[in-house]
Amino acid sequence: MELIEINKIVKQFIPNVDVVAFSTNDKGLINQTFVVSVGKIKTKQFILQSINTAIFPLYEKGLENIILVKKELQESDFSYSFPSPIDDKYICVDEVVWRMFPFVEESVCYEKVKDKEQAFEAAKCLGIFYKSLHDFDAEQLHITLPNFHNAAFRFKELQEAVKTANANRLNKAKAIITAINKEQHVLLKFDKLNTELPKRVVHFDAKISNFLFDNKTGKAKAIIDLDTLMPGTVLSDIGDMIRTYSNVHGEESQTIALVKADAEIIEQIIAGFLSACGNILNDEEKDNLEFSGKALALIQCIRFLTDYLNNDSYFKTTYPEQNLVRAQNQWALYCSLKG
Repeated sequence: MELIEINKIVKQFIPNVDVVAFSTNDKGLINQTFVVSVGKIKTKQFILQSINTAIFPLYEKGLENIILVKKELQESDFSYSFPSPIDDKYICVDEVVWRMFPFVEESVCYEKVKDKEQAFEAAKCLGIFYKSLHDFDAEQLHITLPNFHNAAFRFKELQEAVKTANANRLNKAKAIITAINKEQHVLLKFDKLNTELPKRVVHFDAKISNFLFDNKTGKAKAIIDLDTLMPGTVLSDIGDMIRTYSNVHGEESQTIALVKADAEIIEQIIAGFLSACGNILNDEEKDNLEFSGKALALIQCIRFLTDYLNNDSYFKTTYPEQNLVRAQNQWALYCSLKG
């Protein structure tokens, strides 16, 4: 995009200033994000983001969820930043939906977990988030991504993709499909737990890049990327933390033989989370935190593989076979987690 186009959009949020510079943040898999510098004398930074409405068709309901949770957090003792859309609004320009966020100053974002202390910090932040929202009725939130962590639904999507996939892709995925078919008991257990456990406000995408850290102290400073806020169970967030943090080479690693879960990081995730919110969880929730990592790795493996068989229609890719490699990566992690 050109500066003149960015300026046109930003002025609908902040009318009386000009954008003097912008840069593209291309790390996300779904939305398009820019860091914009506004004002010639007292320059201030903001995050400008377009919403992928194909992935988030219920984005207006998602905004309502963000506003509701923000109000509850403001009335609680939540001590971290929760950057929400400026003026609680989205705008549409040339059929593209945009929003702006305040920029969290002196913060840094990581694509991979740096060490076990950082994992503890992020999990502690999430624990305080859960504790701050403990008395909030999560059921009043909209379900903006139906069946997002519904394991049976994801498995059915894979089965449908197998029926329609082209022969070349199907042949390359044959071995991993056969292996997944033998693990349906894990998917059944995960879904059963999600019907039994308390409904809570769940972030649903608690990867390390969705926490900001103080660039001096290394302490967690903010929780971001809130499109997936929905009612759910604690297993979805802790499972995704275990899945993404313990895989120290990252889900994009093509060196599948090196993919292995780091047990110390898993221990610190659970310790950090429980240190902040342990007293609000029941025994069944606590007993299944570690299991959730295994379940989420398998579900994500299925999602990447399904997208590969569907010709990469969901996740952004930068090279051929990337979604197959991602699926192989997650399968290796799953095997490591199940022991």
